[in-house]
Amino acid sequence: MGVEVMSAANKLKRIREAYIKQLPSQLEALRKGYAELLKSSCSLLELENFHRSIHTLKGACASFGLKSVSTIAAAGEELAKEAIKAGTAPDTNWHQNIQSCLNSLEEAATSMDLSQTVDTRAIELVAASEVTGERNQKLIYFCEDDSYQRLSLSTQIECFGFKVAAFAELEQLSNAVQSSPPDAVIMDLVFPDRHLGGSETIESLRKAGCTVPVVFISSQNDFKSRLAAVRAGSSAYFTKPVNVTELSATLDALTNSVAPDPYRVLIVDDDPHLSDLYSTILQSAGMTTTVVNDPLQVMEPLLDFKPDLLLSDMYMPGCNGMELAKTVRQMGTSFSIPIIYLSSETDTGKQFQAMRMGGDEFLTKPISPENLVAAVAGRAGRMKAIRSFMVRDSMTGLFNHTTSKEYLEVEIVKAQRNGAELCFAMIDVDRFKTVNDSYGHQMGDHVLITLARLLGQRLRRTDIVGRYGGEEFAVILPDCNISEAVEIMDQLRESFAALRFPAGNESFSSTFSCGIAPLSIFKDVESVCKAADTSMYRAKEGGRNRVVAAKGGEK
Repeated sequence: MGVEVMSAANKLKRIREAYIKQLPSQLEALRKGYAELLKSSCSLLELENFHRSIHTLKGACASFGLKSVSTIAAAGEELAKEAIKAGTAPDTNWHQNIQSCLNSLEEAATSMDLSQTVDTRAIELVAASEVTGERNQKLIYFCEDDSYQRLSLSTQIECFGFKVAAFAELEQLSNAVQSSPPDAVIMDLVFPDRHLGGSETIESLRKAGCTVPVVFISSQNDFKSRLAAVRAGSSAYFTKPVNVTELSATLDALTNSVAPDPYRVLIVDDDPHLSDLYSTILQSAGMTTTVVNDPLQVMEPLLDFKPDLLLSDMYMPGCNGMELAKTVRQMGTSFSIPIIYLSSETDTGKQFQAMRMGGDEFLTKPISPENLVAAVAGRAGRMKAIRSFMVRDSMTGLFNHTTSKEYLEVEIVKAQRNGAELCFAMIDVDRFKTVNDSYGHQMGDHVLITLARLLGQRLRRTDIVGRYGGEEFAVILPDCNISEAVEIMDQLRESFAALRFPAGNESFSSTFSCGIAPLSIFKDVESVCKAADTSMYRAKEGGRNRVVAAKGGEK
């Protein structure tokens, strides 16, 4: 019989229900752990085992939004910590508090609905077999002995566009890495029969020649555990409950093989031999160049090529370097482009005069290839960084409102010129004020950053994402019709709704509403923006957490 494919939200719902159902057996194991503690006369080893078990319970319950159980477990964890720190056998009062804690945990678990039976193997099969769209997925291996945390975290990581293969046993993970290496590994540090089994397994793989980046997760936050992970070659370390947003950002950074865009240099020099020489030198250093031998013809390449830096001779017929710089500085779109003069002029007075006219640096011919590359790369790199601050939202890293509108104008012109379709989507986080009021503005910022990263990681590389303002986001989808756009945004909506945000001893989810407008119906920037905005509010009025497509004739 086939397995019905579930949405991420439904998978997580069923995983949570399955976890609640097995909670009594987990509490029974905790009781047995306490019995072993008594049998050993509260040895340090058994105290540490008991602490680890109750810490894991606290973290898992927080991850699944079981606030009451997590809060009680947190109190028990503190008692275990105190006993370990004291270094002496706990007194009668301590044992009474622990027994009271265990009783309270059982009472809290009993009050939950445990009636629904869930086949976790079916969930795991679906989670492993789902395939997402066009974007090339990175394969992540994840090893965690707790089946519920393994399923929950795997599903949430997949929401960010990764493909996850989950393993319960260290040997399974080791064999898989050696036979078919993934893009990265997430490894739990502590396993029931091996206190540092995760780090030991990774160390063995490293000795066998494995170079895959590894992220460790653990309920342990002490220096020894972190040191063991570092010695095994960890790239990062997260404590449970894991912040999935930060984990996905780390995985993205570790697996991202896309090279940064090369610096773009516009060379203006009337001598074609020299300009070709400079162009060859800069291209050999990985830069992209365009050459203009007539300074009077600089306007078109300046606008089309959009250089990160302009390299100009000082003395040229028709327009000298100083006049060129001053003209460029009076063009709003090119005001901030770095300009480097390259000339045989040695008079320092004239050099400073040239820089007062709009230049940033003066290089004297002849110049070595190394110095030319260093000067150009230094200036272009700084300008790129400054420009990024100017066009991007400082919190989310997405394009700001003004830049998003500019890109929309450019993409609409391009689509109309090529006879292509384009869709524009507006997103608004539902009940965002409630999130800020209930959990604080810092948590509200975390929700926005998570949505920004989800959009950035799941959408196509040709799509353009911006923060429109507050809790509103904009997405430009070139070469995409309305039915495709609705499907893409609806998948993102489901994935975002499936994520859990930890807040103290509880967790919560968030949703968004989305409106989409196609260029084929709404023919210009203002019409497309207004239609998408209107549709977004229709989604809000229709109950939120939905995607609505604009209709023809909509005002």
